[in-house]
Amino acid sequence: MLARERLEALQRKHGMLSMLIEREENLPSSNESYVRQLKRQKLMIKDILSGVRTDLLEEARSRGRA
Repeated sequence: MLARERLEALQRKHGMLSMLIEREENLPSSNESYVRQLKRQKLMIKDILSGVRTDLLEEARSRGRA
């Protein structure tokens, strides 16, 4: 998978997790354990996104020098 495609897929997953977290937190009887699990996943995706963005920037810079 190309880095840009991976970035887009991760952004979609991050957004989906945001919606799930918001929906779950707005339920009268929200499951705190489930919300924590979703938040951990979202944070992990955020960290991966940061790495992919860095890779894309480095790739763009190296192409600019070639």
